[in-house]
Amino acid sequence: MGRDFADVIMNPVRQRIAQYLILHRTGTVNEIAAALSDVPRPSLYRHMNVLLEAGCIEVVAQKSVRGAVERTYALVEQPMGNPSQQEVAGLIHGVLTSVMASFARYFSHGDVDPQRDLLSVSSSTLMLSDGEMLEMLQRIGTVFNDYIQDQPGGERKPRNIVFISAPVEGERELKSC
Repeated sequence: MGRDFADVIMNPVRQRIAQYLILHRTGTVNEIAAALSDVPRPSLYRHMNVLLEAGCIEVVAQKSVRGAVERTYALVEQPMGNPSQQEVAGLIHGVLTSVMASFARYFSHGDVDPQRDLLSVSSSTLMLSDGEMLEMLQRIGTVFNDYIQDQPGGERKPRNIVFISAPVEGERELKSC
């Protein structure tokens, strides 16, 4: 395997490949390349190989097309096994560091306009049962799915949406009240 869990899945191109496979269940490099038309093909092949070597995707079918072998890929049910607490903590740290770096780059330019760019930050503490939390996540997922296949172009531009659910400090004490 060789690569760290967070290193493998933190890359935006690999995340988009995974999103494609989540939506379509399977895909060939040609199909994925058509959906990710802004990603150069050599780069796409590199990212596909990283995901394959890490055990995140697998070849589910092969066929000969004009003398070459065309492989169909799918996500592995439990990619990279069951990540340890340390790997999950590293992933969260990586996501947060990436978001902070993105904001730092954004604000380092002289022509920033958070209002024009629809910059948004929100943090809320909600009182939810596990069932309510799962229902909310499904509803958020439904909204994301309405937009996840949209391609760049026209007025459409990439926007990084990060959603993290975290336990509240002192949550165990609240349960005993």
